[in-house]
Amino acid sequence: LDQGENDNSCKEPEEPAPERRECTQNFGDISEEFYRNHKLDVPRRQEEDTEEQLRGKATQRRASAEQVKEPISTVDSWREDDMPAVGHRGQLKPRTSNQGGSHMRATAASVADPTATLPSPSTNNSISSANPEQQIFEKLEDVKRRKRLGERVSPVFLKDVAVQAKPLFPAMPLEQLVMALRLFTSARHEDHDLYLRILGEIPLQIRGITPELLTTCLRVLWRLRLNEETYLELFSMEAMNMIRAGKRRGGRTVRAPRRAPAPGRSADPGVAAPSSCEAAPPPEAPSPFNAEQLIRIGNALSQLSSQHPPRFIEVYHEQFALAIPRMTREECELVNPTLAMSPLMHDPLRRSFLERCAQVDAGNPLQPANVQSGGAAPDISQFQMEAAVRQRRLKHFRNVYIIEMSIRKETFSFFSSLPSEVRAYLDGLHAGSKALNHEGSSTLASQVAAVLDQLGVSCKLDSMAGALSLHVVAQATNPLAERSEIVYECSDYDAFYATRQDDRGATPQHTSWAKLRHRLLQRLGTQLTHIGIWEWKQMSEAQRVNYMVKVQSLQ
Repeated sequence: LDQGENDNSCKEPEEPAPERRECTQNFGDISEEFYRNHKLDVPRRQEEDTEEQLRGKATQRRASAEQVKEPISTVDSWREDDMPAVGHRGQLKPRTSNQGGSHMRATAASVADPTATLPSPSTNNSISSANPEQQIFEKLEDVKRRKRLGERVSPVFLKDVAVQAKPLFPAMPLEQLVMALRLFTSARHEDHDLYLRILGEIPLQIRGITPELLTTCLRVLWRLRLNEETYLELFSMEAMNMIRAGKRRGGRTVRAPRRAPAPGRSADPGVAAPSSCEAAPPPEAPSPFNAEQLIRIGNALSQLSSQHPPRFIEVYHEQFALAIPRMTREECELVNPTLAMSPLMHDPLRRSFLERCAQVDAGNPLQPANVQSGGAAPDISQFQMEAAVRQRRLKHFRNVYIIEMSIRKETFSFFSSLPSEVRAYLDGLHAGSKALNHEGSSTLASQVAAVLDQLGVSCKLDSMAGALSLHVVAQATNPLAERSEIVYECSDYDAFYATRQDDRGATPQHTSWAKLRHRLLQRLGTQLTHIGIWEWKQMSEAQRVNYMVKVQSLQ
């Protein structure tokens, strides 16, 4: 105990507690003390500002609520006034109720929030942004322009555009569907499913199709080489219905021209046979399709090997008989040999067509552009028109020469029964075919010629057989060969119909034009050695060389 007392006695006396204003702490807010010590104005606390802001917002809410109560009470009064007329609501006009409702909504919105009537940013973006269909068409038009300039377009880009366009097809009108079909085709996009999707939407709107759109659809089918019998029959039957509807509106049926008697048959000497070349055109005109549209429809159907219904053939014959007397030289040259030799053009029509070709001098060799003497500058507008006509003729004027060859080689009896002036015209075409230039070599023919050059075999890519261009003519290397030259027929993609994605294992079929070409060359005595693109593309470089060595040795 003494020791504890001594310890207490040793403690220092405790100092008195400081005043409250002098107490500080190192873990609290000392900002007020700092400002006071330096004689500065103490700023207001953030909590106080926040509380004042909250009180102000609450005041605004109460004021806006009081403002909204007025239109709500007005609406309630309108409802009470309208309660007795609930039973007679069917007599009220829908327009009045809609206008009243929109007026009430606009009034309430303007009172509650003055900015409610302003368009939202998303609305502005949707208005400023272009239509999705329009964006697709702009991209495809740009691809078409770039391809015309010779630029290469990535297939990935076309695939992305196709993916964006597929969901839009069900909502597109007929004109946009045909435009999409045409633009994707001109872009050379290979997507069988895409084209079938577009074609699948057309039957739903086929009743509103125009002659121009129907002609475009058939031309696109041929350019794609889509031998879809369902759609070919659909378009041909719709064309027949349009022609019949046009005749019911005021036209009368004109039968096909009668076939002239054969030279060996006796004719009435007292009656002079009228010359079909001098016959005046009938007063009726083909309707609703003009001559060019009828030719393009027949070209597409004949080149796609369509099975023509008998009713359509009869109607087509009637319309084509009306169109022949009105054909120009360019339209006569537009007729494809497959159409001229198909059931769509039987002997009476074929005879009238050849007579018309003789009248307009179809197949006349292309003349060079006229250059004025004396160094004078030509008329620009006239020069451009002549250049456009020359460019159009350059694509199709060879058809008349091939038609002459087909008639002479396949239907010689028909050729013998033609009038003398028509036979003289065809003889002139036969003589002029020797001056025709080669159409140019394809990619497959160039590759085959390159392999032959590696083997040291001389070959030519500009040989002709009448009006037909030969692909590759190589020198025979087998000393026991009966022929000195080997003619290779290089069938590229355009010589076959398009294959479906689910029929990849099926054998591709030659087009009707490829079959007619092979048949004519065979009748000319040209033996062909066929090389198909489907076998060629599966070979490596070494395999192609070995393949050509075997083919050369076996000939």
